[in-house]
Amino acid sequence: DLQMALNTSFTGKDMLTTLLRSGNFGETAFDGQPTSLSALEVASDSGNEVYIDKIFYSFPVGEGFTVFVGGVVGQDDMLPMWPSAYVGDASETVLDVNTLNGAPVAYNKNTGPGAGINWESDGGFKVGLNYVAAKGNSGDPVDGGFLTDGAAGAGTVQIGYEAEQWGIAGIYSYIQDPGETGPYTTLYTGWAYGTDLNDNPNAVNAFGLSGFWRPADSGWIPSISLGWGYNQTSFDGKDNPGSLVKESQSWLAALQWDDLFAEGNSAGMAVGEPTFATELKDGKTPFDGNYAWEWWYKFQVTDNIAITPSMFYLSRPLGQFTKGKQFSQLGGVLRTTFNF
Repeated sequence: DLQMALNTSFTGKDMLTTLLRSGNFGETAFDGQPTSLSALEVASDSGNEVYIDKIFYSFPVGEGFTVFVGGVVGQDDMLPMWPSAYVGDASETVLDVNTLNGAPVAYNKNTGPGAGINWESDGGFKVGLNYVAAKGNSGDPVDGGFLTDGAAGAGTVQIGYEAEQWGIAGIYSYIQDPGETGPYTTLYTGWAYGTDLNDNPNAVNAFGLSGFWRPADSGWIPSISLGWGYNQTSFDGKDNPGSLVKESQSWLAALQWDDLFAEGNSAGMAVGEPTFATELKDGKTPFDGNYAWEWWYKFQVTDNIAITPSMFYLSRPLGQFTKGKQFSQLGGVLRTTFNF
C-alpha cells in the first residue's frame, strides 16, 4: 500500500490536499473489504496503478470557522476532532475498525464528493457539519448525484471538547444507504444493511459517544480510549422481512503506551465489538456479535523506519450466520513502514 500526500497552501492558512495511492492487497486476507474486520488500513487494490484517492480544499472563514470542499473527500477528513488517543499511524494500529472510536457506523469514513464546515473556540469546544455522497461521481440522480435519493449520502454532525490530556465527543450520522457506507459489521448485520427491497434502501441513524485520556508523561501509564455506538434503521419498504436489523450497537476499549522500554517505541491493545445486531424488525433478539482483539508493539528502528509485530483475534466474525457452529480467526502481521 503506497500513499503519497501532496499538500499545497496558497495563503499559509488554506490547504489543497491530494492523496495519490496504489496497492495490490486484493488477493490477500487483508483486502480491506468492509465486512472483513481483519483488514488493515490498506483498502487500496488498484493492481499497482496509481490513482487519486482524495482531493479536497480547506480554507478559514471568519473567526474560528473552516470550510471544506472536495471532489473526493472523506467524512473523517472534515471532522473537527478525532476523540481517541489510539489512532497511531500506519506503523502502529492493526485493525482499522479499532480506530473508529467504538462507533464505526457513525464514523463511517464515507468518501466521495462532499463539503463541510467546522467551528472551534479558543476554549476547546468544537462543532462540525459535513455531507459526503458515496455515489456522487454519477450524474444519474436515481443512482448517484449529490443530495439526491440515489447519492448514498452520509450527513454528519459532531460536537466535542478537547483539552491537553483528554477529550470527549458526540456524533450523529444519517446514512442514506448503509450497504454502501456502513463499514465493519458482522456478516449478518452487513447483509441486513445491504438489503434493498422494493427499491427502497433502509437508512440508518447512527449515534456515537467517544472519549480519551492520556497521561502527562509517557511510559508505563497508558492512554485510555473508550467509545460506544448505537444505530437505528429507518425502514422505507413495506415488505421488509422481520429478519432485518432494527437496532445495532458497537463498543471499543483501547490502551496505548508511548515510549515503552525505549524512546520512540510504543505498544497497544484494543478490544471491542464491531457493529452487531441487538434487535430485529419483528422484535426478536438476534444472536449476533463478534469480539475483535489486537495487540502490537512498534520498534522505531530509525526516524523513518518502524517495524511492528502484531496479532489479532476475531471471536465470531460471521455473527448470527455462524448458526451454531464455531468459527474464529487468529492472525498476525509483521509490518515494516517507511516514512519520508
